[in-house]
Amino acid sequence: MKRKILIAGAGQLGSRYLQGLSKITEPLDIHVFDLSAESLARAEQRWDEMKPAIKHGTNFYSALSLVPKTMDLAIVATTADVRTALVSNIVEHSDIRYWVLEKVLTQSVGDIVDLQNMLGAGKSAWVNTPRYMWSLYRKIRDLYPSGTAIDARFKGFQGLACNAIHYIDFASRWNGAPVTKFDASSLQTEWYPAKRDGFYEIDGEIFVRFSDDSRLRLSSYRNKLDYKVQLKINGDEWQVSESEGIARAADGRTVEGSTKLQSQLTAPLVQAIFAGASCGLPTLAESAQQHTMFLNSLLGHWNRHMPNKLERLPIT
Repeated sequence: MKRKILIAGAGQLGSRYLQGLSKITEPLDIHVFDLSAESLARAEQRWDEMKPAIKHGTNFYSALSLVPKTMDLAIVATTADVRTALVSNIVEHSDIRYWVLEKVLTQSVGDIVDLQNMLGAGKSAWVNTPRYMWSLYRKIRDLYPSGTAIDARFKGFQGLACNAIHYIDFASRWNGAPVTKFDASSLQTEWYPAKRDGFYEIDGEIFVRFSDDSRLRLSSYRNKLDYKVQLKINGDEWQVSESEGIARAADGRTVEGSTKLQSQLTAPLVQAIFAGASCGLPTLAESAQQHTMFLNSLLGHWNRHMPNKLERLPIT
């Protein structure tokens, strides 16, 4: 019997998940749901472009009621503002064995609690923050003993609020250490509209500490987009070029590895989940701890500096 996979949200990211599924060699029964007919049409077009060698079943729906009642895996690739409500609707309609949720998980800590209540804190739901899975970083990690702390700096990337959780998860899973301190005092005071209507972004710096004494510094200014990565580990200093797939240490050593796109990550991720192996992503419980610290800090910053006081942080 074919494995049944639901992709809920057929936007840019959801359609990339769909393309990735085309590389799986066992026949699948794929169901794509989105309220937007335009998004569904684009997703179907991108699927057709892949020309998969294996005959997979594909179905595209604009009504959740048309989705089968039992599914092996649900991938929820919507924006953060609707994710919890959509998960709730899916849970009411279908019996789902495994879940992969996109980041940012939600816009409030209350919604994170609701997600955990619906899906449990076990190992059947994961959050898609895959940077630690990239072989470039895993090869650097393998050079050092277990428990070795990291001092990481990422700067010059676009979208501090919507992307910070990727880097927070990377540093947290370096040693499996939860976040202990989140400092947003160096953010600029004014939030500005993001590219997507109804969402906002912020420039400045964030500092994060972890229980293993690891540190993380994030710097993002929309007028200074010169992406750079610096890692300090056990007295060594590494400059990382993700675009080249290479890291260079101050002493001349180099490490080469891959940094994969979502369309490249999806097939091995799904295959690992179905095989009962570690898929490499953080569990919902692990990511919830990171998100809770992140959302509490940034929402507090918003309410201190913006005229309208909110209970939900308008980021995606």
